[in-house]
Amino acid sequence: MIELMSKCDFDEMFEIMRQSFPEDEYREREKQLELFDDENYRVFCSRTEDRKISAIMAAWKIEGGYFLENFAVRKDLRGNGLGGAFLDELTNMLDGIICLEVELPENDICRRRIAFYERHSFCLNDYEYYLPPLTEGNEPKKLLLMTYKKLESKAKLDKIKRAIHLTAYKTDKYL
Repeated sequence: MIELMSKCDFDEMFEIMRQSFPEDEYREREKQLELFDDENYRVFCSRTEDRKISAIMAAWKIEGGYFLENFAVRKDLRGNGLGGAFLDELTNMLDGIICLEVELPENDICRRRIAFYERHSFCLNDYEYYLPPLTEGNEPKKLLLMTYKKLESKAKLDKIKRAIHLTAYKTDKYL
């Protein structure tokens, strides 16, 4: 069962993120914590029987839907279907367009991640997209966007990209 995570669980959430993502794909600790003060940002989580966080997914409310980021399952719980069940439950809870970023399919891990999302009704959109630098001194990172169900046009995707960048990253520099 998915629940809305509170700020008091931040340390546990941040540790899961630190173990799950390269440093250039999540914000510095203090900046990540500050996101909880943004009205468009929320973090969904599932928990084990002893109330430890088992999976997380941040969601930004954007014009027309949601932008998902930082999806991670606790390291010791991976590989048992928890991530897929979590993703299915979350996409059923949210309304409107749902999108997320993925790395380019340049290696087996990235291709498997894309295939995972495709098994859960996400479609790869092969249009140019850049993740703005999340920490000072980093360069923008070329990624791809996936959407829950297929988008009908590049114009629609451009509108979503703009909403993501303005809402989640507070910039339009890399559009």
